Amino acid sequence: MKEIVFYDEQCAFCIEVKQLMMKFDKKEKLNFQPLQSYQGAYFSTKDLSRELHVVSESGRIYRGFYAVRQILSHLTFWKWVTPLFYLPGIPFLGRKIYRLVAKHRGKIMRYLKKYWPFVLY
Repeated sequence: MKEIVFYDEQCAFCIEVKQLMMKFDKKEKLNFQPLQSYQGAYFSTKDLSRELHVVSESGRIYRGFYAVRQILSHLTFWKWVTPLFYLPGIPFLGRKIYRLVAKHRGKIMRYLKKYWPFVLY
């Protein structure tokens, strides 16, 4: 069974990040699902669009920074970074940085397209 990652398919930044994660998911442990196709009653569309959600194989739910940390633990190339995300103070900073990026993801994408187009697919 794979972990389910809900992403916003109407967000260019989210799509680029998804493509990058898929590239590093060599063991195919992640199942990316657009939040727009979610039919369940557990999450609201508003919650899903506000931050990244991951549902683990055991049913545990990770949101935002914790979802990123969970995803990294499955990516072959980035797996070694995951323990650093558990160090004291890192979750606090990680949540702040995640919120900042999530809030400005459109601006970040426009900046990348304009000044760093070689980074994008």
